[in-house]
Amino acid sequence: MGQLSVTGLRAVVSPEPQQGTAAHNQRGGAQAIVSAVHVINQSGLIGADREVTYSKDSATRQLVIQVVDKQSKEVIVQWPSEYALQLAQEFQKEYPDL
Repeated sequence: MGQLSVTGLRAVVSPEPQQGTAAHNQRGGAQAIVSAVHVINQSGLIGADREVTYSKDSATRQLVIQVVDKQSKEVIVQWPSEYALQLAQEFQKEYPDL
């Protein structure tokens, strides 16, 4: 797979942190991610047979971005990796107050 240029996404993600509550900032971040995923998928940069998806890991509540084959639904690449999510889950169990 070739490299993906994200220069076209700069207009989607606000470079300045927004004032307000943490919940407000999280909503703004989620909206930026939704917009970025939409732009990437509409651009066709990752190929006609692939799409970028996003979800929240149920155990860690971390955002997960995946590049998926549209037909087979096979995950081609994922950020963070399954291993990183497992580490985060173990850390959260060991240090629940952090």
